[in-house]
Order: sequence, then structure tokens, then C-alpha cells
Amino acid sequence: MRVHIPRAVLFLHAFPLSREMFTHQSEALEKEGIPYVALDYPGFGEEPPFPGELSVERLTDFVISKINSFGVKKIVPVGDSMGGYIIFDLFRRYRELLAGLVFVATRAEGETEEGRKARYNLIGRVKEEGTDFLVETMLENQTSPATKRDERKMNHLRCMMEKATKEGIIKTLKALAERPDSTELLPRIDLPTLVVAGKDDERVTPPEVVRRIAEGIKGSRYVELENSAHLPPFENSEGFNRALLDFLREVF
Repeated sequence: MRVHIPRAVLFLHAFPLSREMFTHQSEALEKEGIPYVALDYPGFGEEPPFPGELSVERLTDFVISKINSFGVKKIVPVGDSMGGYIIFDLFRRYRELLAGLVFVATRAEGETEEGRKARYNLIGRVKEEGTDFLVETMLENQTSPATKRDERKMNHLRCMMEKATKEGIIKTLKALAERPDSTELLPRIDLPTLVVAGKDDERVTPPEVVRRIAEGIKGSRYVELENSAHLPPFENSEGFNRALLDFLREVF
């Protein structure tokens, strides 16, 4: 079978979630007739873990292999958190495939020494205790007060996180700890770019951190969404979809 899709939106999920976090965006794009691809990373959602070590670069190559198998020629990646790290690597190594970029609740900086130690400490705890404590920590840190009051949303997030395998979490935490710094790329990015922050993201990527990406990319658009923290596409899907569709209509 051969498939040719000239251009599509590519959804890249946050850690430790799955492609399900973009369900509302998938529905919106289907109504607009815009092709999209939503992937699970190895060890998350329905995707089995990778053998061997994992890195941001290897995740990017995994994504590219999927895109190639679908016959997609141009993509607009939408990356939340670690999805943004993959977008930077896509620009670094696969620039010719990109038509535009959407960074969500992410940062350009590499991991700090303190942050690296914290991730390796988490790896040690996951190996000894399993993943339940990590799920509860992520639910607390990644969501806004409005989301915490919504039992349905919180249960959905918990279900997504509980699908993540222990192996996938351990390998991905190491990949995140060792990710490269991408700040030097910002002035070189010459593609239409949308940058989205969650107004209530106080613990992971505060708006002032996310805004640095927009400030570093000439001509980019910055949007800050209320009632969302680290997961704007899921927490405030209506506001996120408005910003995304406005951007995609211009790019496409």
C-alpha cells in the first residue's frame, strides 16, 4: 500500500500521557478536513517500549519513520512539553519536512544540573516503587485549579498516565534528563510559529519560560490560555482549538 498525504498536523504528546490528550483537537481537525497524525511514544498509550536506550533524537527518528510510512510530505508539529523538545530536534535535523511549528507549554533550555539529578532520582524511585506515585505527582503538578475541580478530566488524565509502562517511563526520564539545549536554534527558526502557554502553569513551564521561545523566534505568535497549566490542549480545548485553527488556516 502506498499513501500520499501532502501535508498534515502532527500531534506530539506530553510526558507521561498519550495521543489521547489531543482527542478534542483531532475532532476539530476532522471537521475542518485537515489531515493529522497522532502518535504514542514507545512505552506510552498503545505503543510498546523500544529495546535499548532512548534519547530525544531516537524519539524523533521514531516519529519520522511513522510519518514516512503514512506518506506525509510536510508536517506542522504540535508539541506539548516533551513534544516541544522533539520539535526542536525536527527543526535541527529534518527542517525540509516542516511547514510550521506549534510549541505548547515547553522550553528551549536544556535540563539544569538540579533538574537532571531530580529526574535520575525519579528513575530510582520508579524502579523501586513502581509508577503510582509518579502518576499522582504529575496530576498535581501539571493541572490547573479548574482542571482539578473537574473529576471527569482528572480521571481521564489518570487513565492515560496509568497506561504508560514502567520501562517507557524510565527510559523517557533519562532522555529528558539528557536532552540538548535548543536556545541557539530560536533566532534560526524561519517558519510560521505559534507558542502557547497555560496561564496557571506554576510548577513545570511557567508562562514567562514559554514566552522566551516566542521572543526568540522572529514573527512568532504567543498565546496564553486561562484555566490551563501544563496541558492546554486538554485542559482548555476550546481556547486551544481556536488558536490552533486560526494558525493552521494561515499556514495551510
